[in-house]
Amino acid sequence: MENLFIYILLPLIAIVLIWYISASNRLKRYRVVIDESKRNVDIALTKRYDTISEMIKVAKSYAKHEAETFANIIKLRQSGSISESNQAIKNQNEAIERIYALAESYPELKSSEQFLNLQDQIDDENEQLAAAKRIVNNNISIFNQQVVSFPTSIIAKSNGMTKMDFLVEDDVAGKKSIEHFDYDV
Repeated sequence: MENLFIYILLPLIAIVLIWYISASNRLKRYRVVIDESKRNVDIALTKRYDTISEMIKVAKSYAKHEAETFANIIKLRQSGSISESNQAIKNQNEAIERIYALAESYPELKSSEQFLNLQDQIDDENEQLAAAKRIVNNNISIFNQQVVSFPTSIIAKSNGMTKMDFLVEDDVAGKKSIEHFDYDV
């Protein structure tokens, strides 16, 4: 009986323990990768914030009396969690829309070289933000697959790890609809 324990059970316990530690460490590494990739979103949001601030300065020079619009736009800084990032992205998108709407009211602003350059910068930053969001969501997907897959789900649960939310794409329903397209040629 003692030989059975030494030759069979002890190696089996060691294998399970090594597997548990390995799976636990893998899940923790996924979290680190997600945090690192989320920093790219934070960087893109910060760059975008700075460009929006520049757009506001340019727009202010053309529309001094639009103080309320500018005051509402300033509340854009991002924070750490996925939900806070989603909110920051939404706030920035709304700010850009308001600035563009304001530019419609001021043709000289809309045609200003500085404003046009800032619009190009925003377009580039939107592409960088979209790429950063795809990387974060891919890493979250890998993590979530591990968290819900047996037997790793047991380790995830024992370490208090649950599925993470994804960064969301704005107005997905509106982007799927083709009703608003102008088909006149």
